[in-house]
Amino acid sequence: MKISCHCLIKNEENFIWFAINSVIDYVDELLVWDTGSTDKTIEIIKSIENSKIKFREVGHASPVRISELRQQMLEETNADWLLILDGDEIWYQSSVQKLIAEVNINKEYNIAVVPMKVLIGDIFHYQEAKAGKYTIAGRVGHHTVRALNLRNNSLHTEGVYPNEAYVTDKGIKVQNLPSNKILFLEKQYLHASHLNRSSRDRKKIKYEIGEEFSKDFYYPEVLFKTRPPIIPSPWRSMTLGYKFKSELETPFKKVKRRIR
Repeated sequence: MKISCHCLIKNEENFIWFAINSVIDYVDELLVWDTGSTDKTIEIIKSIENSKIKFREVGHASPVRISELRQQMLEETNADWLLILDGDEIWYQSSVQKLIAEVNINKEYNIAVVPMKVLIGDIFHYQEAKAGKYTIAGRVGHHTVRALNLRNNSLHTEGVYPNEAYVTDKGIKVQNLPSNKILFLEKQYLHASHLNRSSRDRKKIKYEIGEEFSKDFYYPEVLFKTRPPIIPSPWRSMTLGYKFKSELETPFKKVKRRIR
């Protein structure tokens, strides 16, 4: 079974090294396309010496073009399964291994949905479960489609970022496929979308005090690998300023989630 991995990124210098290295040993190729990074993302990617990486600089991408680029990546892929990787996602070895084993055993799965711990504030805290609102086959939570069966489906992309979707030739968004076609993986990965991902990061900061990981929490193995000096340490605690503002805002956010 051939597995291709697609990673479409911009300004992900803080986590891209960990993201790539968390899956590279388990895929046959990794298409990494950069849409105009101005931080050290490109330098970091080029520092990873692995022939599986097919790196390309594709220039600035508008929301419409992001969907078009995902379509282009599909058209240039000849594989049995597609793994989707964002530049701020960090996988466990066991999670990737379990996904591959499951889709090898059951050829009827069309997609794989993977749960995630959404980091908030710093790497030592995660967002509460009630914040997860993504619905797939009646299940609501912090999970998302992360693998697509290219053998059983003729797929294309539709929509505009951040609401683009992979769609079957019958016009069905993959997340709306019948539940018997969906592998719901139990093993999770870490998602750092709410953390600062770059020195050029201009996204609006989400102020929130999350749940603290237990002292014996098992982090993904790649976080402990020896990293080049250019790679920032992930083990940075939230600032006092962030913590103060988050303590003021968090109670209101939790109440809002519970009355909706």
